[in-house]
Amino acid sequence: MPLPTIDLVIKNGKLVTSNGIFEAGLGVNEGKIIIIAKEANLPKADRSIDANGNLVLPGLIDAHVHFREPGKIIREDFETGTKAAAAGGVTTIFEMPISTPCVSNSDILERKKTIVKKKSLIDFGLYAGAGMHNIDKITELATAGAIGFKTFMHAPPKGREIEYEGAYTTNDGSLLEIFETTGSTGLISSIHAENNAIINILTNKLKRIGRKDALAHPESRPNFVEAEAISKVITLAKAAGVHLHIAHLSTSEGLHLIARAKASGQEVTTETCPHYLVLNTKAMKKLGPLAKINPPLRSKKDMEELWIGLNNRTIDIIASDHAPYTKEEKESGRNDIWKAPSGTPAIETMLPLLLHKVNEGKLFLDTLIKDTSERVAKIFRVYPKKGIIQVGSDADFVIVNLNLIKNIDREKMYSKARDLIPYDGWKIKGWPIMTIVRGEIIMKEEAIFGKPGYGDFISPSMHDKKPAV
Repeated sequence: MPLPTIDLVIKNGKLVTSNGIFEAGLGVNEGKIIIIAKEANLPKADRSIDANGNLVLPGLIDAHVHFREPGKIIREDFETGTKAAAAGGVTTIFEMPISTPCVSNSDILERKKTIVKKKSLIDFGLYAGAGMHNIDKITELATAGAIGFKTFMHAPPKGREIEYEGAYTTNDGSLLEIFETTGSTGLISSIHAENNAIINILTNKLKRIGRKDALAHPESRPNFVEAEAISKVITLAKAAGVHLHIAHLSTSEGLHLIARAKASGQEVTTETCPHYLVLNTKAMKKLGPLAKINPPLRSKKDMEELWIGLNNRTIDIIASDHAPYTKEEKESGRNDIWKAPSGTPAIETMLPLLLHKVNEGKLFLDTLIKDTSERVAKIFRVYPKKGIIQVGSDADFVIVNLNLIKNIDREKMYSKARDLIPYDGWKIKGWPIMTIVRGEIIMKEEAIFGKPGYGDFISPSMHDKKPAV
């Protein structure tokens, strides 16, 4: 049998898969993995990458990012955001619908595709909003290729109505109808689960007694605010028969509710974020507005419970919730925490932080790749095109040096929000050294080689049976 035609060979690496680590080489042709074999059995190719004994992982899929385009690109845009992603070993991103305007109908989704395609260095999927005012647009958004649906359980923040229009509801009746309609599409329904009415009452109480300090923020959004919302959406989602996905899980109470729903056979998945795994409320004292995030940072106990949830698979995936702002916006809350917006840049530091935890024995490599690649691809119906190293899949890889020790340095980062990184100066062991998207080197040793416009739009495959997560 003749050897297949290939245009790229990756040799001298250790392939990390969900079935173990293997010393083997890869042959790639036209952006696809064509052969996996011992180096002696690989065909010759015009291009060759020597992994120098390092680990070759599936490229990360970040299922929760905010790049703000079209809209407030002073915070981030798809060129700077995907450069930051590539620097962090991310080869595919799923972007939330909060832009100007919100992705609330198929025309807006098509326009956004065009904008993003011109600027993205890596592959991308786009969330659509599912709100009380665009229920009749949900089916057309699915047909147009939305990767999933996002719903906020609160009205838009003042002055940001256009960004949220079509992605929120303020009553349980419309939430049930949203779940019923998104459920009919077969796509996930992702929820920001916090009870905003209770948050408003607690916030006003704190303001009345003059609280402006950083710790007032987590006190205004205690654990039960998330737990109550998760309990509600689990109940409604079960009645509607929708695949419910809980975004940015932060509490032990929420974790236990999700575990019980899973045990009952309900289709519920969830994500947590690196900041909930490595930071707690103590960071608010030190970092102030730089650590203001929604849901807020929690206690050390919550943090440890989330690690347990990762290791027992109650938590399905890890996503960055990359939410950039300008330094001026964040610093406005230095003396009054209520003035600062919530969110943190996270896409560039996610993999280094997780690799460090692998070295500390807190996280297994197979769990890391499942939580950041394989399960993400399965949940969002882009598997096995994405999320796995196997013949026929896209040639998306990140090569990591698990022994490389460096400090996180905001000055070397690509995000426009790099000055707001809460981990500046942290000593990290384990770093991505090369990012490859469909056979093309996008990042090598911190330098970006990818070009805007290379990234492809990807949408869910609705024809095949959904693989088990």
